[in-house]
Amino acid sequence: MKKLFVVLFFTCLALGDWQQSGEIILPKGIQVNDLTTNYSGEIWILSASSILKLEGTSKSPLLVQEIQGGKILAADDYIYIVDNLNRLSMLDPAREDLAQPIKTTLNSPNQISVATADNKRIFITLEPEQLTFVTEEKIVGTISTRADKFSIIPAANYSSTETPFFTLDNNRIYSWSGGTYINTENYTGELLYSASQNILDFTADQSGNLFVLFSDSIVVLNTDGNFKRKIDITHLSPNSKILNNPTNNNLILFDQLDKTLKILSSVSRDEKGDIIVLNKNTPNPVDNYTKIEFTINQPLSLTITVYNLIGEPVKVIARGYYPKGTHQIIWNADDESGHLVPNGVYFYRLESIKGVAIRQLIVLR
Repeated sequence: MKKLFVVLFFTCLALGDWQQSGEIILPKGIQVNDLTTNYSGEIWILSASSILKLEGTSKSPLLVQEIQGGKILAADDYIYIVDNLNRLSMLDPAREDLAQPIKTTLNSPNQISVATADNKRIFITLEPEQLTFVTEEKIVGTISTRADKFSIIPAANYSSTETPFFTLDNNRIYSWSGGTYINTENYTGELLYSASQNILDFTADQSGNLFVLFSDSIVVLNTDGNFKRKIDITHLSPNSKILNNPTNNNLILFDQLDKTLKILSSVSRDEKGDIIVLNKNTPNPVDNYTKIEFTINQPLSLTITVYNLIGEPVKVIARGYYPKGTHQIIWNADDESGHLVPNGVYFYRLESIKGVAIRQLIVLR
């Protein structure tokens, strides 16, 4: 049942025709060490000397902080940076503080992602011959495997043994399940997809769809590896990357050679703009209350429901007919009975006949 939640709780990708909806040309001479997206849809870029942020439709990266020796990064509500000495640090984008060190020192990682399990953050790092699972205090488990890259399902429940992650090795993609971060020895890998031509990169979206990047196309697979469709693209250089924007399911293609970011959108999207925009709640983490703001470009009947990490509804915080415009809802961090909810990760989901929008929040007292 938990696996069903992972696949169905989030909005499914509409696999209509795709088209390029934007292009961002990065400053000349920039050395991009890594880039990623967070749950708010922002694109974060780690250069040789700084960390930059692209917001929404902005085409000019914003300098957030000068950072020397940054190697790789990951993001959720925070930004995590690994430097050349394999030290892990955290940056709070809301405050734009200097990066704060985390206790754990890693072992030569070349990729890092942040997952959620048991209401806490778990870092997964790709190191030579193994994947390593790390908390903020220590290394908690490893998997011996050769891989060029791995991908997780964004915001999925990785305390469930049925939630898969994926690895890429020698143009083969494997699905791993059966274990968790505290019993990594139970993970087993199953061949999901094999290609005769070179796979440049791959990524997963919130529904578990896989997007496999080739130099001239993107192959879309479901969680079980079944073919869904092929998207033709213009030729990309060998070191190109693919990212998924979790707020709108756009695809972001980064070409390292010409330093461009190409945005691909399904033409089934509303041509006049987003009908629903669900903003990040403030404050977050939540103590005793938080404000949830949304904007709709036409009158709609809708509901907003808070769910816990395993998909159980906690409280309906909005229900009814709302006129066009921006609206704000207050949630007092309580359930339907008025009791305060325990600390942990939660989701709030806005649902209407025009679509669904989902964001994550954290309760921490």
